[in-house]
Amino acid sequence: MFGAVETSARMGKGEHRKLMPELKLRIGELQRQVRDAGIPVIVVFEGWDAASMASTINQALLPLDPRGFSYYNIGAPDGVEGQMPFMWRFWMRTPWKGQLAVFDRSWYSRALAECLEEGKCKALPSDVIDEINRFEKVLSDDGAIVVKLFLHTSRSEERHPRSETNELEACGLLQDDLDLVKRLRKNLPLVEDIIERTDQTYAPWTIVGSDDGEYAEVKVLRTIIAAISNGLDRPPPALPERNARPPLRSVREGADLDIKVPDDEYKGRLDKLQAKMRRVQCDLFRERKRLVVVFEGRDASGKGGNINRVTQTLNPRTYRVVPTSAPDDMEISHHYLWRFHRRLPLPGHIAIFDRSWYGRVLVERVNGLTPESAWRRAYGEINDFERMLVGNDSIVVKLWLEVDKSTQLRRFIDRVDDPRKTWKISQDDWEAREKWDRYTEAIDEMLSRTSTDQAPWTVIGSNDKNHSRLKTLASIIERCGEELR
Repeated sequence: MFGAVETSARMGKGEHRKLMPELKLRIGELQRQVRDAGIPVIVVFEGWDAASMASTINQALLPLDPRGFSYYNIGAPDGVEGQMPFMWRFWMRTPWKGQLAVFDRSWYSRALAECLEEGKCKALPSDVIDEINRFEKVLSDDGAIVVKLFLHTSRSEERHPRSETNELEACGLLQDDLDLVKRLRKNLPLVEDIIERTDQTYAPWTIVGSDDGEYAEVKVLRTIIAAISNGLDRPPPALPERNARPPLRSVREGADLDIKVPDDEYKGRLDKLQAKMRRVQCDLFRERKRLVVVFEGRDASGKGGNINRVTQTLNPRTYRVVPTSAPDDMEISHHYLWRFHRRLPLPGHIAIFDRSWYGRVLVERVNGLTPESAWRRAYGEINDFERMLVGNDSIVVKLWLEVDKSTQLRRFIDRVDDPRKTWKISQDDWEAREKWDRYTEAIDEMLSRTSTDQAPWTVIGSNDKNHSRLKTLASIIERCGEELR
């Protein structure tokens, strides 16, 4: 691959001075266009020579309005980043819609570094490649423009910024970066392999011969300009093919809504389950396993009360309840999964989501807040997200609380009549009730398409609050027990 790249291509300084003003003007115009269109742009720089990379990247940044881009120099992960899933810190750095994010080294360098740190590796594992490809495709499907550039220099042209004669070039460069390049140079087939396996139509690679700085600067700007121009003209993604798998209506309708637990029996059983839940919390902390609990259900199905009983006797240091409402301006300017990545638990900790990423295929679908192409695509994105969680030492428990229509109405009326509960009812709840059948269709399809081996749904009949709370605790304890054995 690299052998076919002409690194010796040259450009005279006169031609460079002639071309650059127009290119800088054009990329500035495109920055304003992506801002107005609300399109995020991700530009990835990889390469060999750290000093020449820094110079070339700087020339690409100079024409841009600094209010509209972020620059990230990616090195070894810090303390928190090192405890999170591999792609987590890159999700955190994805740009707002209408903004640019420029990565000076990226997930590619870090994937290669981790591979080499573990010993001699001839190829990155398929699951790492798949995770990178899914990350870029999810962002591309959501409208992002992804530009990937590898600045290729011949060995004879590489500079050595740590030498005394190049003290200025050494400024800002880290020895870790220089050491990584040496290791990558020795494992050239590994670098070629990852580029070939991640060269996708939605996120293609461009290899830039960079022995001549002037030539590289022009090539880089032209590549970015072409990618953004094409991205601005890109048609919206096609509607995903409908999955022929029938909705698993029996899963939800099979839940027994009539089970009741008497009050005198409930307290004793609750105490025992809460004691077991405390032990589970300690086991999770000791084994550094994450627990992600998702609560979804009909309005007034008792999510808040169930969460309260789960957490009532836990140590607050290692759990957090995450209430999910409509996204704020910052959240809505990112991919919808971004805000949930932000709230993932550390190893040994628990995150309890009071509603979750499933809003994409429920409330957003039913109320027409998201195009059909987007919510249909979300089933696969959600399954990939949860697969990533499980692959990073997380236990995922998903609970659907089901009540019948008459029980919901009775609880709505109770909230209206009780001054202490009026805050629990809103006009949105009444409007959602009018769409009961449309929600039922969305719920059944969601349960069908997102109940997987690694993250299955548990449907809990919740007409009786005592039974629902006990069943919730028992389900979490049982699932954790399976994974902590």
